[in-house]
Amino acid sequence: MGKNSKIEWTHHTFNPWWGCTRVSAACVHCYAETWSKRLGKKLWGPKAPRRFLSDAYWMEPIKWNREAKQQGLRARVFCASMADVFEARSDLNGSRERLWKLIEETPQLDWLLLTKRPETDIEDGSMVSDLAQKCLDRNNG
Repeated sequence: MGKNSKIEWTHHTFNPWWGCTRVSAACVHCYAETWSKRLGKKLWGPKAPRRFLSDAYWMEPIKWNREAKQQGLRARVFCASMADVFEARSDLNGSRERLWKLIEETPQLDWLLLTKRPETDIEDGSMVSDLAQKCLDRNNG
């Protein structure tokens, strides 16, 4: 997955990491978990490790942003089709912060974040509210 996604409602896909923990009945037929297992990866569950991706991979959205700006377009990025960025795990905090920074640095990209955890309010609530504030600031600034 990456540039020029075959998903009709997005241009690109980006996964800051792979892996997740089931939280609802909607997770029973999770395509990401099925795909991961098909590849021999054991990344699902509360104690399973997550697969983190390379620095080179993290540079791709910067390229997409530059291309969109040059073309005078906005591009949509489906983020975390193989994870849930709002999963409550402290080992994800660094990558989550890196993602928020990347989103800020790519104003030509519309980031589409899908979650099964819309009620997430990690500890002080900053995980969701900071991102929401950044989006509001970008749209109103």
